[in-house]
Amino acid sequence: MSEGGFVRGLAIAVAGSMLLLFALRNLPWHLDDYDQAKQAFTSYEMIERGSWWFQHTPSERIATKPPLAGWISAGLFALTGSWDLAWRLPAFLSSLVIASLLWRAGNVVSGGLLGGTICAGAFGLNLFAPRLATLVRTDMMLTLWIFLCGYLIWERLRDERPWTMDKRLVLAACMLASMLTKGPIAYAFLVPGMVAFMFLERRSGRWRAAWSGWWTWLLPLVLFLVWAGVGIATNREFYEQVVLREFLGRFTVGERAVHNNQNVLFYLAHVLHKWLPWSVLLVAALWRKGVRDRLRRDPAMLWLVCWTIGGLIFMSLIPSKRYDRIFPVIPPLCLLLVSTIAALPQMRFGRYELRHFAAGAFAFALIFSGGYSAFKVVSAFRDDHGALARFGNKASALVGEDRGRAAVVNGRDEGLVMYFGLPRFTPLDRATDLWRAGDLDWLVISERQLAKKAGELGPYERQLEVPKLPETSSGYVLLRNQHPLSRPAN
Repeated sequence: MSEGGFVRGLAIAVAGSMLLLFALRNLPWHLDDYDQAKQAFTSYEMIERGSWWFQHTPSERIATKPPLAGWISAGLFALTGSWDLAWRLPAFLSSLVIASLLWRAGNVVSGGLLGGTICAGAFGLNLFAPRLATLVRTDMMLTLWIFLCGYLIWERLRDERPWTMDKRLVLAACMLASMLTKGPIAYAFLVPGMVAFMFLERRSGRWRAAWSGWWTWLLPLVLFLVWAGVGIATNREFYEQVVLREFLGRFTVGERAVHNNQNVLFYLAHVLHKWLPWSVLLVAALWRKGVRDRLRRDPAMLWLVCWTIGGLIFMSLIPSKRYDRIFPVIPPLCLLLVSTIAALPQMRFGRYELRHFAAGAFAFALIFSGGYSAFKVVSAFRDDHGALARFGNKASALVGEDRGRAAVVNGRDEGLVMYFGLPRFTPLDRATDLWRAGDLDWLVISERQLAKKAGELGPYERQLEVPKLPETSSGYVLLRNQHPLSRPAN
């Protein structure tokens, strides 16, 4: 096979593998872990209850995330009529946009298709991206906005083009979008790198090409603070949950720690491990003297180093950590990887041609990420992680038009109210009173709660049930009221 045919075949194989992993990794789809139900409920509440600016969790606490992801999901539901697609398409499409930009940038940097394949493949074939690509969370969308901001700066430095008004507006819009997705965390990933870059390039004056102007960074923050200020002024719980707990709580330590604290090397260890084999490849390339010499001469490459290391260090200094929060450093690391490879003498690793080395790296990555993903999907089906979602859908179909005389009792499995199709949970005591008065015909309740209230409910019939499973906190049952005041069953 010719070199061109080999590279084209490799590119097709990588693209197909990424699409399959992104689409299949989180099957069977459900909302029972990683706080997916909380994120899903924001758009669900918008449609069901008209709460467009400030939302709640399924348990009626104030939502701690801004509304952009919810707006997008609500719009997708209006187009598709499917909540599963509406909740998961934003992350999936964001991952495809990032991969496409990396593919294009890799081709430009390396001067060929192989560089783009490595750049995009390093983004998609690891333990990070397949998991986040259809997870009902904001991490992938946030990564897109942050990457677009850093990518615009990289383009200006690489092409030595001045900032135009349209590019400044795009950067400001992406910064605003990032804050309306997950608050001002974008500054943690971008500002430390920008400060470091300006310091390192202060004598050459090349830092000016990276600087888009104060207003592009401050205007989005002002607009976000207006939204947050309205929330604080109108709802005391917003201040307590969003400002004190969600934001300031990230910096608490010791016995006062609000969130789960980890040591300072937590993110570095996860990047090195979950980004295999690309993390090892990048370290090996940066070890070469020729690459380091290129780094000192090339402001675009230096920006990539400052961007990734600055964000990694700043996030590592925040006591509260969870591995998926560091994901926004992965796309610039992919771009840095292909930039270092392009700086290698004749683009070779020792006596190995790059295309042969790339084939080996992709084989390892596919076995590593693909094998792990396959194991997790098979395990999820074996352990029946989708059982609660099926139970809720079956219960909803069984109740049918009687939904107005049905209730789901508050529980730890917050996705259940959306599976069943009701706008809110009902507290246990309130549900018990309505049931005894004959105002409810159907009740979804956990086995634990039923054991507590069985003596107070009066006669009922068990219509449908699901046992306790690894992904659920309890078994659940659908009850049909046999009280004389309730409606007779159809």
